[in-house]
Amino acid sequence: MAEHKVRIDRQRLEVMMRLRKLTNSALADRTGMHYNAILRIKREQSTSMQGLESLCDALECHPFDLIVAEGYPEPFLAAPASP
Repeated sequence: MAEHKVRIDRQRLEVMMRLRKLTNSALADRTGMHYNAILRIKREQSTSMQGLESLCDALECHPFDLIVAEGYPEPFLAAPASP
């Protein structure tokens, strides 16, 4: 079964990295990915669901902080989660 790719916004990824003060090498270490995999994600702006989960764990962020919902407008409201 083919794995679905998730579209990552390079600018959002770089902003989260700056906020967490992480270099490409440090992010690679935290995710368990190879340094070149981080560069590839930035270049191709896509990864697997497992890759997205690893990035979010390492960056301590929500997937919506990194992904692009193609075909949909940007969210206008950051609604809180339901209790």
